[in-house]
Amino acid sequence: MRRIALLLAVGLAFCSAVARAAGDWEVATPERVVAFGDVHGAFEDWTGLLRELGVIDADNNWSGGRTHLVSLGDLIDRGPGSRQVVELMMQLEEQAAAVGGAVHMVLGNHEVMVMTGDLRYVSAQEFQAFAADESPAEREALYAQYRRFNPAGEEAAARSAFEARYPPGFLALRKAYSPGGRLGDWLLRQPFAIKVNDKVYLHGGISAQLSGESLDSINAKLRGELRDFLANMAALRDAGVMPWHVGYQDRLSFLNARAEEFAAAHPGEGAQWFEPLTRVFEAQQAVLFSQDSPNWYRGTALCHPYAESFNTERFLKRLGARQLVVGHPPTRGMARQRMDGLVIRLDTGMLSSVYHGRAAALVVEGGRDRIHYLGDPEPSVPLAQERSLARQLSDMSDAQLEEFMRSAPVVDIQDIGTGVTRPKRVTQARGEVRNDAVFKYTDTHAGLQDSARYVPRRADDADRYVYDVAAYKLDRMLDWQMVPTAVLASVDGDDGALSDWVEGAINERDRLQQEIPFGGYCKQWEQYRLRFIFDILIYNEDRNLTNILWTKDDFMLRFIDHSLAFRSREKRPGQYRKVDLELSDLLRRRLESLDEAGLQRELGAYLHPRQIKAILARRDLILEEAQGTDP
Repeated sequence: MRRIALLLAVGLAFCSAVARAAGDWEVATPERVVAFGDVHGAFEDWTGLLRELGVIDADNNWSGGRTHLVSLGDLIDRGPGSRQVVELMMQLEEQAAAVGGAVHMVLGNHEVMVMTGDLRYVSAQEFQAFAADESPAEREALYAQYRRFNPAGEEAAARSAFEARYPPGFLALRKAYSPGGRLGDWLLRQPFAIKVNDKVYLHGGISAQLSGESLDSINAKLRGELRDFLANMAALRDAGVMPWHVGYQDRLSFLNARAEEFAAAHPGEGAQWFEPLTRVFEAQQAVLFSQDSPNWYRGTALCHPYAESFNTERFLKRLGARQLVVGHPPTRGMARQRMDGLVIRLDTGMLSSVYHGRAAALVVEGGRDRIHYLGDPEPSVPLAQERSLARQLSDMSDAQLEEFMRSAPVVDIQDIGTGVTRPKRVTQARGEVRNDAVFKYTDTHAGLQDSARYVPRRADDADRYVYDVAAYKLDRMLDWQMVPTAVLASVDGDDGALSDWVEGAINERDRLQQEIPFGGYCKQWEQYRLRFIFDILIYNEDRNLTNILWTKDDFMLRFIDHSLAFRSREKRPGQYRKVDLELSDLLRRRLESLDEAGLQRELGAYLHPRQIKAILARRDLILEEAQGTDP
């Protein structure tokens, strides 16, 4: 046990010795900043990009002067030039520092994967780049170790399986990226998040779990978890129970088998290596390996901006920053901005053979931000991320879809079989274009919007198909993009409303009954932030498990069925009376943009003026009662 403890202590002491000072991840500079996203071993395109920006010369030496170069991580995996990329980054770091410049890097999920033995995305060329670093004796020792734990089968078949799974270069790569390896030691010095001037750079994004943390606490926690895991794995390797050929994905089952073997052979005894084994199992709960880690989190890039902006704003305000720059999910060729510019997505799919994108960099200079694309002499700006729900559902704009639903011939009508008002599924077709919609035709208070008087005692009981159109129109006024496109229409002689069909969705009742785990990148409770605010705004009394829809592939929330909404009451509906409301500045500005003239213009054909005034009254209630993002 003393030897294991000594190994752990030495490992942690080593990591502390090479750790950067906290000030290195909070930088203020008047110099040019050049940031790039996920390289993934695309060495030629990456170096071509840096040459075009004057960061390196024709011989790949630093020529950027006092420039600050920022990597968002994922230098490696998939691409053939991963080793070259990391080694050049190491070289540039030294060369830049010598002339007053700097190289910064935040760890991506792929650096952490390879360092911890998860080699799922390492390409054949990446292994081959390390093949010359392996001696024949080392390779035979690796095979012998493999056969010790895989004794079954004929020798020729076992050798063939070994060569296929552990090609030449496998062991050298693992050692190079481990503590004590040249690349591993360099990567262990890198943080997970840095701030340069008014921008925070991290690989994936910021989750609710970490949005209230400082850079110091985030980096200390994640780096500590990484070092602790690597030190414990090294201790198990030294004890002979964690050979190099066992990867991250197999570690737990492999170690569990070794523990069972020891217990059977030594009843009532404990092995010296049980402590690091326990720590490796406990690491399953580490933030570092969770989807909430800033090197894994995808919500900042992919989830609804009104929900995610709460986390992002809270984080940036705490750090005194203006903008978050992230990589991770590729955008296939174009840098994107979302949340009204609060976030820049810079993973443009540089490894074009896999991600079908191109190399790009964010250049911050003279108070101006621009995007430089490889081979393009003209600077650009990040494009707004496409958010059209109509495009997602029917590959048409709202205007195109509205026109289609009003005029395209109906080719099929089916009873849906649920709902008190017996809605129908309507199929329309024109040329090669087909589209499905829900048709609702119940209207208990026809013409209410034009009545001289609005009597709440009677009118607030209305069940009206026009309210589905009103909900859609209000959704688009706020750029919410969660209510399907809807229009007034006549189907089979009945007046009603057509709402675009949400294909590939499941309602919350069926999800619970079928015991389908809630998946996807966007947390259910964070999406409910939007549900609470929208339903209070429209005074929806009928939100229930059957009209809360989730897309089956990524569990994104969609709103349907609003025919019992838009009451004249100026308070919360009963089911939302006690819920806590959270409101980002972004969503607050959207709500504040509503005014009576605009609502009358967009909703006057469906709602009485009294109902419109009630929307504004409930909007003011939300603004007053909701928690904001200020520290």
